[in-house]
Order: sequence, then structure tokens, then C-alpha cells
Amino acid sequence: MTQKKEWKRVLGEIRNVLVTVWDPIGIKDEPNAQDEYDSYLGPIFSLLTQRKSDEEIADYLVLLVNENMGLGGAKKEHMFATIHALRKIKLGSGDA
Repeated sequence: MTQKKEWKRVLGEIRNVLVTVWDPIGIKDEPNAQDEYDSYLGPIFSLLTQRKSDEEIADYLVLLVNENMGLGGAKKEHMFATIHALRKIKLGSGDA
């Protein structure tokens, strides 16, 4: 698989996790909103490829929900199902 195709596959899988597992604003059943979390794909990919800890990834996801989205109330323990799903994504040059 070419590097570009591999990149698209991984980002697509990250997007899928964010929409189906994380989904703090409830867009999973809204076909026209499936790109709502796309601005987070690159940073999350970087966290995974840099082999950041679950705690560091949880901190980032909590920051997104509480600060960027202004929803408040998110806690690290709410993020571990998402992190578990993200860790299952094969990154191409090894797993996260």
C-alpha cells in the first residue's frame, strides 16, 4: 500500500473511532456531520505515533471536550474506551 493510501486508511480509522466511540457531541447518526472531528485526526495520529501514554492521550481528549468544545464535565476515565479503540489501529510501521 502506498504511503498516501496508508495515511488515508489510518486517518479513516481514527475518524471512525472518534465518531462511533468518543462522539462527545452525538454526531454518529448524522451522515452530514461525519467530518466534525476531522481537525483532531492529525494531532491524535501524532500522539499515537509518538507512543504517548494513555494518560497523555486522555488529557488531550478531555481538553478537547472541556475547553475546545466547551462542554465541560469530561474526565480521563471517560476516555479509556476511546483510547482502547485507538490502540487497536494498525499504524503501518507497527502498532500504537
